[in-house]
Amino acid sequence: MKLLILFVCSLSLIAAEPARFDNYRVYSVAIETEDHLSTLLTVNRGIGGYDFLVEPRIVGTKADIIVPPHMQDDFEELAKGHEFNVELVFSDLQQIIDRERPQQSFQRAAEDFDVNAYHSTEEINEWLYYLAEQYPEVQVIRGGSTFEGRDIIGININRKVDENPGIFIEANIHAREWITSGSTVWLINKLLTATDAEPAYKDLADNINWYIFPVVNVDGYEYSRNVYRMWRKTRSRQGLICQGVDPNRNWDSSWQAGGVGASDNMCDLDFGGPNAFSEIETRTLSEYILSIEDKLNLYISFHSAAELLLFPWGHTADPVAGYEDFYAVAEATVNALEARHGTVYRFGSINQAIYPATGGSIDWTFLRMGILSYCYEFRSRNTATGERYGFIAPPEEIQPNSEEVLDSLVAMVAKARELGHI
Repeated sequence: MKLLILFVCSLSLIAAEPARFDNYRVYSVAIETEDHLSTLLTVNRGIGGYDFLVEPRIVGTKADIIVPPHMQDDFEELAKGHEFNVELVFSDLQQIIDRERPQQSFQRAAEDFDVNAYHSTEEINEWLYYLAEQYPEVQVIRGGSTFEGRDIIGININRKVDENPGIFIEANIHAREWITSGSTVWLINKLLTATDAEPAYKDLADNINWYIFPVVNVDGYEYSRNVYRMWRKTRSRQGLICQGVDPNRNWDSSWQAGGVGASDNMCDLDFGGPNAFSEIETRTLSEYILSIEDKLNLYISFHSAAELLLFPWGHTADPVAGYEDFYAVAEATVNALEARHGTVYRFGSINQAIYPATGGSIDWTFLRMGILSYCYEFRSRNTATGERYGFIAPPEEIQPNSEEVLDSLVAMVAKARELGHI
């Protein structure tokens, strides 16, 4: 029956009109016991089933679960049977999605490109090429290609060639996390326009060699924009009816079929793939990263949404080599992030702070290059009002999220310099 529902729902997504989520409810569920956690981790997820705006992580946190109308009775029985403490967050998810729909108009001039809106990959790439025409320190770079034949386009900002230490930023590897590319675009703009009146930001622009990729999972992002808003994976074909691999479970770092924190069911959202680097996106991007590894000092991955700063490892609770430095840099980073708007991040290893996971990009970059590697899980709510939105962040959240992240990058770089990593 699950496969039949999945097949029917998959056929419905072939239509030109984007899938809608009218009357889908979102509940906040307090994870108070291990039973609560294990139950949420094993619910029927994906197209036609439950999903999460905020993933279940560890006991003592909350998860925001998306409940389709046809599963409302099932959820009420589930909540009663496991004594969930639940709170209705949204009664109609479609209303939240409608708030974030991307702009339809695009102005080529950089000063007219709205960095506080969500754009298509094509629009973002056109803007990056425009920046390369306007700024001598900017070069458009190609980091790889995708299953559907698109290029993974990024930007290199370097004002002191052969002098500056390098930082790599990877965003939107999970297709539906639009705030990651939205904030990355905002950060690029701020780095290029920072003035002497903003010395901390100008220091980052002047003295760091930036490699920034706003959209890594291009196929998935475009599918999320145009067809199915909740899409997370790549778009490669898997078997007869399933598509896509979780690209942040596909890197060659403790990868194994059905490994810790990844699924071996090709229809699941966290399917790690048939083998490590099975996806052209992760394989070609990793090859590009290795081609510039002698220029890189730090790697950063942007995700949403959980208010977390994570570092290796994901596959084990054992501390990573150099744990003290990872911890010190993370602590300085989250303290600076909180100062701007009051957003509180927790920090720690992937395995301990969020959940066990294998095949992640920051584990691979540390494993292969030994550089400091961090993953941001951006804010899941409006810090000022408390409004919850998970990864479906309205466009007005781009600026405050970006401001606090930029402040945190200032602190991250300062602490990394102090400890000799930059």
